[in-house]
This record gives sequence, structure tokens and C-alpha cells, in this order.
Amino acid sequence: MTALPVTAPPPRLDEEMLWQILAAADIGLLVTDAQRRIVYVNPTFTRETGYSAEEVLGRSCSFLQGPATDAADIAALREALDRGEPVQRVVLNYRKDGSTMRYKLRIRPVHEGGAVRYFVGVQEDYSAAHAAQVQLERLAYLDSLTGLGNRRAFDARLAEAACGGEGFALVLLDLNDFKQINDSRGHPAGDALLREVGGCLQRILPDAGLAFRLGGDEFAVLLPGGPEQAGQAARVLAALEQLEGGTLRTGLGCAHFPGEAGDIPSLLRLADRRLYQHKAAVKARR
Repeated sequence: MTALPVTAPPPRLDEEMLWQILAAADIGLLVTDAQRRIVYVNPTFTRETGYSAEEVLGRSCSFLQGPATDAADIAALREALDRGEPVQRVVLNYRKDGSTMRYKLRIRPVHEGGAVRYFVGVQEDYSAAHAAQVQLERLAYLDSLTGLGNRRAFDARLAEAACGGEGFALVLLDLNDFKQINDSRGHPAGDALLREVGGCLQRILPDAGLAFRLGGDEFAVLLPGGPEQAGQAARVLAALEQLEGGTLRTGLGCAHFPGEAGDIPSLLRLADRRLYQHKAAVKARR
């Protein structure tokens, strides 16, 4: 039987080399004691936060927090550390100059003799990734042609308005004979008109977030307030009918929450019915 070769144990890093490796890491590192007082930060941490090591040693990490830091994130971190458990969270912290920075923060406890001796935190700059995520979420609620909110944004804002308990008017809009514009002048002309409608709604409404393109040539507007918003709805209609050299005709249906309809399905049905009644009346006058 052939004897297995004896392998030497791997060499151990001496303490000085270990600190040099930590200092060279291109990611923020900090170590706290069991009471969560900072005992070590590496140069990447000081470069990203603007604080020197001398300014942070012995302090709690709470000095990095500020008004916009989410209290729920801090509570989640605190609860996990109180239990001596590893935790990961994206948090908003503040640099020394007052600017904000989002970190993906990973913290692990280091035990000695069965008790927590240190907490080791790794801070990864998450600002660019968070900004990209916010932009993707914004685009998911945006109509790319007109710049207005899309159907998803409308549904969310309508539900929010109804849950708020305050009165508001729902205005549905539909461009008359829009198909003829696409057929006779081409889809680029139709798209240009839809962009004009979107721009007009953004100009005349106090909050651009109140106007939405639901799809095709269908639009919606939410007007906070009671039945007196009928006048504002009429002004919206008048402004739109100035487009196309004053020849554009638009169907409009307005319904009020909660005075005329106490839930969203009823509100939509009422506004939709009035929209088609208005379109039929306009057609009959021709």
C-alpha cells in the first residue's frame, strides 16, 4: 500500500500582512466591537465617506445616518445584530459633506468563546445600481410617446386617490376620428398629434402627474376636488380642441368620486358612459 505524501500546512498570514490586505481591498470595510463601536475602517471606507479613520474610531455607525435614512432599514439591522445574526440591507447613508450615498451593507458577527466579539461590515457602493432601478421603475409607469403616465400609472394613482377619501373628478378623453388621421396622413402624423395632446395636458394641468395616456387615442385626467371641477374639465376640452388648427374634436366623460360613484368600477363605468354619450351628441350635430 502506497503511503500518501505528507503535505505541509498552508502558510499563515502574519498580522501585518493581513492588515495590508484589508487596506488594499477596493470595497469599504469596517469592524466594530461587540458594543458596535468602530475599531477599524479601511482606506476605501474613508475615501467614500469623507471621514478619516481618526474621526470615526470609537463611534457608533449611527453618525452616518440622516433625515432620509429609512428607519425600517436601521431597525432591521439593529434587530439582526441584537440576535448576533448576519444581515444584508441596502441603506442610505450620508457622507461627511452631507451628500447621500446608498450602500449594499453586509454585516457578519465574529464569535469568540461562544460570544460575539466583533461585527465585520462590508459596504458596497449601490448608488448607480439604485438609480438604474429607480429609472426602470419610472419607465414602467411612463408612456414613452407622450411622456404622460401610462395605464399602470393611472390604475395606481386612481386607487391611491380613492383610498385617500378626498373627492376628485375622473375625466376620460377620446380623440374623435383619430383613425382617419392615421389612414389619411400616416402614423407619424397620428403620433405627432398624440404628443401634442400630451403636451397640452401637461401645460394646462397644475400637476403633470394628473394626466395619463391609457392607450391608443384614449386619455384620462384626475382632478382633485368636488363637482365644481366640471368647469376645469370643460377648460381641458376647450384647450384640446384648439389643436389641429381648431379642428380637433374630443369626446369627454366626467364622473365624480364619491358623490356620483363610491367605488372605482362604478366611477369608470359612469365616466365611460358619459364619454360615449358626448361623442354621440357631437356626431349628431355634424
